[in-house]
Amino acid sequence: MSVKRLRERQAEATRELLIGIARERFVEQGYSATAIDDIVRRAGIAKGALYHHFSGKDALFKAVYDVVLGETAESVMTAALAEQDPWAAVRAGLSAFLDACLQPAFRRIVIIDSVGVQAADSWEGGLEGVELPMLRIVLTPLVESAALPGVELDPLAHVALGGLYGAALYIARAADPQAARTEAEAVLDIVLRGVRAAITGRSEKPAASEPASECSRM
Repeated sequence: MSVKRLRERQAEATRELLIGIARERFVEQGYSATAIDDIVRRAGIAKGALYHHFSGKDALFKAVYDVVLGETAESVMTAALAEQDPWAAVRAGLSAFLDACLQPAFRRIVIIDSVGVQAADSWEGGLEGVELPMLRIVLTPLVESAALPGVELDPLAHVALGGLYGAALYIARAADPQAARTEAEAVLDIVLRGVRAAITGRSEKPAASEPASECSRM
């Protein structure tokens, strides 16, 4: 192995170590209460080594955020893609997202602390990194199946994302997150059933201008 390659691997190992320790501290203490000095002490490295990889605590938090969100997106897409029926795929994917809201890392880092730490980045193009691509994958089979006539993928993904993060905040701030997750899932089921029933009813209802058949005149 070349010296350059060895150094690259060592640098990557140091970066992963810092992200892992920062993740633990952010979950346990929150972003504001976590100090850079504490992280480097636990990592057993000099503070300069941290700044070699990250410009500061905000950048380190963003790296942790990306890892946690990426894990959640993978679980959501895996659950959705395991289903053949488009409606079942949406239901499975959104349910997996609600499950993630009970995980300490997702709850603290993605839902609670990220609002203050990187709110601007999240709404100025940041959503294109993980959240919207994740929802496009989950929702594309539904749109392509013509189950939602007249509905385009992008507005559907944005509206769905808003609803999911509203549910996530409700769960994260609840005194009983598990009960809140159950309540959020009940709402999700009602919405999905209502939309599906409305579309099914509309497709089965004859057009008002349709002339009566010969049998109906008899």
